[in-house]
Amino acid sequence: MDNLEMEDLQTATAWDASGEKLGSVSQVHLDGLSGQPAWVTVGLGLLNTREHFVPLSGARLDGENLYVAVSKDAIKDSPDFTVEEGLTAEQEASLRDYYRA
Repeated sequence: MDNLEMEDLQTATAWDASGEKLGSVSQVHLDGLSGQPAWVTVGLGLLNTREHFVPLSGARLDGENLYVAVSKDAIKDSPDFTVEEGLTAEQEASLRDYYRA
């Protein structure tokens, strides 16, 4: 996604490719090379306790809504990383391989 404001992403509600509500964006993660927003995390599961990484590739921001290009099921099955300081190059590569982003 080009020229997205971090503040807009951080306050967005995420929706999957079929229009199913995922929930609030928790964090925005930057691409390790470009420094541009590349991933967001969204809490899914029981009480939204597990954070899932969702690619911004193919996503669009419409007001306060972020429409991503992947399904909720694909997001639920994505690699599980606990990240506090940012994705490592290996984690980002694993996510790119999984999502083919």
